[in-house]
Amino acid sequence: MNNKLSRIKSLIKKECEKNGLASFYEHHLMAVEKNAQELLSRLPKADKETVMLGVWLHGLKKVRKLKGDPEEVGSREAEKVLKEFQYPPETITLVKDIIMTHRCKKHIPTTLEARALATADAMSQYSSDWVLNYAMTEGMSLAEFKKFMIEKLEHNYNHRIFFSFAKKLIQKRHEALMYVLTMN
Repeated sequence: MNNKLSRIKSLIKKECEKNGLASFYEHHLMAVEKNAQELLSRLPKADKETVMLGVWLHGLKKVRKLKGDPEEVGSREAEKVLKEFQYPPETITLVKDIIMTHRCKKHIPTTLEARALATADAMSQYSSDWVLNYAMTEGMSLAEFKKFMIEKLEHNYNHRIFFSFAKKLIQKRHEALMYVLTMN
């Protein structure tokens, strides 16, 4: 990891801690980083720095406790950070694009880097206790939680994981979670 990227990771960690989101850093961002590194080891043509910048900056709406659309706010905040760290305009544009498309809602990722971030982020929901943490913090009824999670996991598995090898990595976890969530 280069020096600028290390400093950005430290900045995000400090902001998470300051805003009471140490668990978001630990359980989500670290899982996305691990998944991205696994993906990048199998995607030699991907620009690693762009993907890793996306990993650390895609959650800035949550980290900074801002209101608004996650992609738009995250993209705007990422631009501020990247300018502060003196990244060139081309890099800023690429990182903003992968943040704008990572949830595969309004926009679908078209670049290898954007697909890598979307996949790593979706996979994170299978590689930690994110699902249980979400259940405990959102105050939903059991029925609401099950409906929400089934829709979210189906969207992740079918529309956000762009590489067959990545689907294979989480397939058993997806099936197990879906089994538990659909039990009566």
